[in-house]
Amino acid sequence: MLSFWRNNYRVIIYLLTFASVWIGLVMTAKLKINASAATKGLYDALEQLPVTHAAMIAEEEEKLQKLLKDEKADPKAITVLEEHISRAKINTNGVVLLNINYNPGSEAELTPMSMAVCRHAFRRGAKLLINVGYDVMSQPLAQKIISDAALDGRSVDPPYPFRESGVDYLFFGFRPNAFQVYLQMGESITAAYETDYSGRDTSSMPIMRGIKDFSDIDLVVTVSSFVGGPEMWINVGKTKFNKPVASGMTAVSASDYYPYLQSGQLCGLLSGLRGAAEYEALVNVNPAPATRRMWAQLYIHTFAILLIIIGNIEYFLRSKK
Repeated sequence: MLSFWRNNYRVIIYLLTFASVWIGLVMTAKLKINASAATKGLYDALEQLPVTHAAMIAEEEEKLQKLLKDEKADPKAITVLEEHISRAKINTNGVVLLNINYNPGSEAELTPMSMAVCRHAFRRGAKLLINVGYDVMSQPLAQKIISDAALDGRSVDPPYPFRESGVDYLFFGFRPNAFQVYLQMGESITAAYETDYSGRDTSSMPIMRGIKDFSDIDLVVTVSSFVGGPEMWINVGKTKFNKPVASGMTAVSASDYYPYLQSGQLCGLLSGLRGAAEYEALVNVNPAPATRRMWAQLYIHTFAILLIIIGNIEYFLRSKK
């Protein structure tokens, strides 16, 4: 038996590794997983969007009343505020800007969280704007994510009906010089993105009737695997336009961004596959790809620990002999 193990241990380990991953991937049972405060921060921000949007409208209307009573108030400022309030009342469930910014190498971790955010936004009835920066390779990934989420709302409990491009969501696609484009959105989104991914004129789309510039966006979510991606949106979304910003990223990068979460510069943080699985559990997505991959991680990590234990036992037995 020992001689058989010594002669074939590599093949045995490879086969058992394959079996551990395969068993985990075919598991359909729900994995009991507790959501972290970082994950709940993003979930709560999106879940409460209609409430926070209504509170924002009330606050803006109060400002408007004060300006109208002020004889020295700038008429232009009054007009701008009135227009902003009228647009905000069109989008009663809020507007979410989702930035998808990663290549196929990070797809396994980041696509499930991007999909869960899309499904959550659609379930809450929020208008969804999606753009891509840094890498043009993100564009086909983002297109598939948003198309799948729009077509099938039955995967979420409670479900939502079919979502239409140009009405319920808008995919802008990739633009070079991302930082300049994001800043231009502060003046006019349709000027920054004159056409969508399909080449259609964005200014004529129904979704844009209630959206003019960054002031009409309620929440920014960036899912990125690139160094500097989340910082860019913290600078643009939070610092310049004072909008809540949340981020999803690979597990290896997440530790660098917890200080931003603690300082309030990020309202939520999804960390790798674990963060995606936590978010799927909160949104109640089924089937849940991140949760299924967590089963595979559970089995392969358990197998790796057993190998370490067996290796140490074999070492001590050989030393004693």
